[in-house]
Amino acid sequence: MNSSFYLQYTLHGLCEWAAAFAIAFWISQAWSQTPAPALVQWVRSPLRPWPMVAFAVAPYLLSLLLQPLLIKLYTSGAGTGARMPVSYFLSLVYGLLVGLASSCCVAPATAQQEFRPGLSGMVSAVLITGSFLIGLLIRFQPVVHILGGMAMALAVLFIARAMIAGQAPVSQSTEPPPVPVQRPLWPALVIGFLPAALILAAIPIGSAMNLSAEVIKALLVLGCIVSVVCCFTASILLFKRHTGGAIAGGILLLLLNAFIAFFFGCCVALSNSGFR
Repeated sequence: MNSSFYLQYTLHGLCEWAAAFAIAFWISQAWSQTPAPALVQWVRSPLRPWPMVAFAVAPYLLSLLLQPLLIKLYTSGAGTGARMPVSYFLSLVYGLLVGLASSCCVAPATAQQEFRPGLSGMVSAVLITGSFLIGLLIRFQPVVHILGGMAMALAVLFIARAMIAGQAPVSQSTEPPPVPVQRPLWPALVIGFLPAALILAAIPIGSAMNLSAEVIKALLVLGCIVSVVCCFTASILLFKRHTGGAIAGGILLLLLNAFIAFFFGCCVALSNSGFR
C-alpha cells in the first residue's frame, strides 16, 4: 500500500469525523429546545440504547447492501469520474450515523443537563479509527470487516455509555441529596459475556468462510484485545455496585474473560510458530 492510499483514507477519516462532530454540535445546540427536533428527541429518549445500536450497525448494513453496486462502480471504466464524489458522500453518511450513535451513547439523563459534543466527538473518533484499523488487519475483506466492525462498534459504545453517560444532575439546593439510584446490571453483563459470544459466533462463521491464515491471525489478535478490555470493564462495573453477588460475579467474569484472552493469545503464538 503506497502513501496515496493512506492519504485518501486519512482524508476520508477526517471527513467522517467532521460530519460526526457537526451532528453532535447541532444536537447540543437544540438539546434544550421545546419542542425538540425528531433526532434530538430520539437522543433524549429513555430508550436511546436502541437507536444507538441501530445507528451503530446501519453503516455496515448499508455497506453490505451497496457492495455489489460499489464493486461495479470501481471496476467499470465509465464510472471513473463518479468514484470520488460517491466515496466522499458515503463518508459523510457514515460520519452522520456514527455521530448519532455516539450522541445516543453519551447523552445525559435529562434534557436539563448540558449535552457535551466533545464527548460524542471523542467516541466517534474511536469508532472511525477502530473501523479503519480492523480493515487494515484483515486486508479489507468486506464480510469479515463488516462483522468485525459491528462487534467493535457495539463494544465501544456500550463500554463508553457504561462509563461516562447518563450521569444524574448535580443538585444546587440545600436539601439533602437523594438516595443514589443503582445503575442497571445489563451493561456489565453484556460487556462481560461479549467475548464468549464472539467465540461462539466465530466458530461457525470461520469454518463456513474458509478464511486465510493471515485473516484468522488478525481476528485472533482483535479477539484478544476485546477480551482484555471487556475483562476489566465488566468487572469494574460490577465491583462498583458494592454487593456480595456483584463482586462475586465480577470475579467470575474477570477469570472467564482472562481465560478467553489467554486462549486467543495462545492461538496467535501458535500461528506465529507455524503450528497447525
